[in-house]
Order: sequence, then structure tokens, then C-alpha cells
Amino acid sequence: MRLLTRRDHSLKELRQKLLIRKISSAEADAVLQDLSARGLLDDARYARKAAFHLGSEKLLGPRRIREKLTLKGIAPDLLAEATREATRESPPEERLKRLTQIKLKQRPLSQLSSPEQKKLARFLYQRGFSWSDIREFFYKAGGWFEE
Repeated sequence: MRLLTRRDHSLKELRQKLLIRKISSAEADAVLQDLSARGLLDDARYARKAAFHLGSEKLLGPRRIREKLTLKGIAPDLLAEATREATRESPPEERLKRLTQIKLKQRPLSQLSSPEQKKLARFLYQRGFSWSDIREFFYKAGGWFEE
């Protein structure tokens, strides 16, 4: 129970933590089933909260959010819904703008040289944004973009 008081966990994540603590697989499954039945453990809730946090706080793009939640054992249908909700709450354009402002320390995108813009585009792609979102953001912000 102490594990759940700090933050939500996915079923897979909590199962791994229980097994590390030398709890048998059968006991871990029984505990997880009980917690799920009581509504204390819910992958859908975990996925929504985590996707929102990763998008709006960590400023990750949709692709990286999906990757991180997949590693936590979230089912594809829950993953898709959580990512859609996070995108509605914090659109990629807003996250790209905030992330770029932080990265460039308020320096306008139009003042960057071509190599600097390419480096920024690679950074944004690694954060999980699609090339099409990055291209559109650069275009609207007055920057140049070439793949």
C-alpha cells in the first residue's frame, strides 16, 4: 500500500516492484487483482495522469509519451486515448513554443542560423514531436526548415 501513496502506478510497474520485494508471482497477482477491484489501481487513470504530466510538464511530444507509457505496460487502446486527451489539453504547438522559448532563452527562431535551426529541429524530434509538427511550428515562427 505504501507504494500507492506516493503516486499512481501501472499494473506492470507495481507487479515488478512487488516481485523485487520477494513476493511470489501468485501473491503479487492476487494483490494486484484486489487493488484493481477496489479501484486503487487503474491503468486508464495512470495513463491519463502520466500522459498529461509528460505532455504539459515535461513538454514531451506525442511519440515520446507513447514510448514511455508503452514501457510502463499500458495497453495500446488506453495508450491511444491517453495520448489524445493529453494532446487536447496541451497541443503540440503550445509545447513546441514553450520548449523552444526555454531552449533558446527567449531568442527568436528567425535569428538562428541554419545549423542552429537544424540542431533545434533534431532536439525537438528527439523529444517526441513529428517532423510535420516541427516544420509547421518553424514556418509559423518565421524560421526556415529543411529536412
